Amino acid sequence: MSIVDDPVGLARLREAWLGLLARSDANEPMLSPQWLEPWWQVFGPLDGRRLCVVTFHERDQLVGLVPLCRRRVSLAPGLRLRRLEALGTGEDEDDEICSDYLGVIAASGRQRAVADAFAGALTGGFAGGVCDELVLPALAADSPTALELTRALQRHGWTAQLEPSPPSPYIALPARFEDYLAALPQQRRYMVRRSLKDFDKWAAGRDVLHEARDAASLDQGMRVLGALHGQRWQAAGRRGAFGSSRFASFHAEASRRMLAHGALELLWLSVGDEPVAALYNLVWNGKVYFYQAGRKMDLPGKLRPGMVLHARAIARAIAAGRREYDFLAGTARYKMDLALATRPLCTLRGARPGWREDVRKLVERGRSEAKQLRERWRARRGTNGASSADERRAGPTDVT
Repeated sequence: MSIVDDPVGLARLREAWLGLLARSDANEPMLSPQWLEPWWQVFGPLDGRRLCVVTFHERDQLVGLVPLCRRRVSLAPGLRLRRLEALGTGEDEDDEICSDYLGVIAASGRQRAVADAFAGALTGGFAGGVCDELVLPALAADSPTALELTRALQRHGWTAQLEPSPPSPYIALPARFEDYLAALPQQRRYMVRRSLKDFDKWAAGRDVLHEARDAASLDQGMRVLGALHGQRWQAAGRRGAFGSSRFASFHAEASRRMLAHGALELLWLSVGDEPVAALYNLVWNGKVYFYQAGRKMDLPGKLRPGMVLHARAIARAIAAGRREYDFLAGTARYKMDLALATRPLCTLRGARPGWREDVRKLVERGRSEAKQLRERWRARRGTNGASSADERRAGPTDVT
């Protein structure tokens, strides 16, 4: 086992890291260096974070990697916990990136060995001190490595559990777009077809689908996305996700790296030279992952340009032979209208037994009760209480 604790070491690891992803059951874009290195550039200097990427080798080959950082978190006056948490998580709510499908990367067949080695090192207090808790959110609930790590932590005397989090809607892509439409329930199939028909009638052949293919078109597409995404939230008195300078800085770099790696699908649809919808997807390991979207708000009411652009992106994915179209975490209505199934996600939390964990449980119980009271109050007032995380995932395409 070794630990990478500086960005230079992280960059040296890049090629082996990508090779391990390809040999693992966790070959996900948000576990890649293209995503997590930019995240560290933007968020690493904040909140006392220290890089702690744990690696495992066998005969000089990388067989395991756990991308983490250390920091102290304050849960209550006088209660600070020494936490290890996944890279790509833990931002302030206003800057939240919402990375999904995180966790431990282990070569296929080595999941248990890597999980046990990591759990033993963690519970023994490796590389610079004792840790009170481990927090790994947004894991695939059926991930063999997540299950093995939970059991390994328990074997080493820690409490560990997988807690459900919002699932990820997705489409297992068939051979033809018509087959996808046929698999939708009748009402949702009608909505998609009607959206395409209404849009085509209104556009009257003036619509053009654009794609970012180089630095210039990437810059243009990101400007279009940011402007369209912000329209809905600004109308509601919110600034939108791209109003966060850190959020915008992260995506400026991450999108550049993903494009260079052939893993970005940034699309925007225009009619008469006026952008009306934009879509930010990642393409990785035969799958398309929807991350963000935007749409023009001042269009005739029956038009659904966001729905139309998703439908075109799904058709493109089918034509390219992709196996899945994943909407990432959250069950916003527009996602559920288009998806055919959901995948459970979870958070793995491990904790060292002791008084700190006992106090933490009391604090969390109090916060949970206070949250329930706030939700009841909002329900009585008829407000939805949308969070800034909603601005990142439940984007303007949920207004159709």
